Formats: sequence, C-alpha cells, structure tokens
Amino acid sequence: MSDHVTTAKQALRQTLRAARRALTPTQRAQEIDATVTTLWPLVQDNTGALASYLALADELDLDALHQRWWSHGRVVWLPRVSGPGTLTWHPLTGSDLTVRGSYGIREPDPTRVPAAPLPADATVLVPGVGFTRYGQRLGQGQGFYDRVLAEHRGHTIGIAFRCQVVETLPCEPHDQPVARVVAAGDLLR
Repeated sequence: MSDHVTTAKQALRQTLRAARRALTPTQRAQEIDATVTTLWPLVQDNTGALASYLALADELDLDALHQRWWSHGRVVWLPRVSGPGTLTWHPLTGSDLTVRGSYGIREPDPTRVPAAPLPADATVLVPGVGFTRYGQRLGQGQGFYDRVLAEHRGHTIGIAFRCQVVETLPCEPHDQPVARVVAAGDLLR
C-alpha cells in the first residue's frame, strides 16, 4: 500500500468517524428507522440466508431488523472475530446468544452457536466507515470484510448513515465493493 493512500484512508476514517459521532440521538434514530424500513422489502422475500453485523457504538445499528427477521422464525448469520483479519459466521436465532468479544463488539457466543460456512446465497449486510453511491467501501482498516467480500458471491448491501457517503474513496486492488448501498434509508444503488 502506498504511503499516500494509507494517509488518505486514515484521514478520511477520522473525518467520517467524527461525523458519525456528531449525529444527534434523534438523527441517529431516524436514520436507523429509515434504513430498516428500506432494507426489509429488499430482504424479506429472500429465500436464501441473511448475514448481518452487530454494530459498534457509533455504527448504524440493525438490531431492529434482526429482531423482525427472528420474529419470522428465520436465522441471522452474524460474524465473530476468530483471529487476525478473520471472521467466522454463526447462525443465530436470537440476540441472547451473543457475548462481548473482540474490540468490545457483541458477537455470537461460540460455545452456544458453533461457526459454520456462510451460505453461498446469503445476502450480506456490510458495515463500513465510508461508502460511495457506487459501492466502493472504506472499512475499519483490518481487512475483515474485504476478505469476506472477495470470496462471497451472494448479494451484498453496504449500510451507512447519510454522513458516511462520499463522492470518492482512496481504493486499492484488495478493497472490495458492495453491490448496493443503503444510507439513512436511501437506496443509492
């Protein structure tokens, strides 16, 4: 990675994280509700699996979508950090099957829900620090989701607050895009 790209990514991460933290509780709640409302019709008729994430403190939280999915008797595949740059996927039937794990993130309890291969047809809801409307993604910087997206052939949807959408991102060959982006309820692609 070139020093210029590394520096640009670090600076943009700082800017976008600050913008997320600056959202008021009301803005945050409105954008979360709008995103769940937009996502539901995109995923509800999905005959395949749904893979999602458990949000960091300032990320767009999809717990309401997970609860709705579970209320229909369906499984949500959630990731767990299992090593440097590596995620394992766990099929959960409720939020009571999570524990605090790596980086202070809630994650599946591996003693109660063993890891399994992510289904090839899974729609994966992908967090990020920033997105373009065309699906380019800036992650946290550890490459966890770039590795998942490089191998996964199912549908992918980036999830963001409106303040996380930018015109362009510094990208490298290993940076993996998503097929669609939903930002604050707006389907951008």
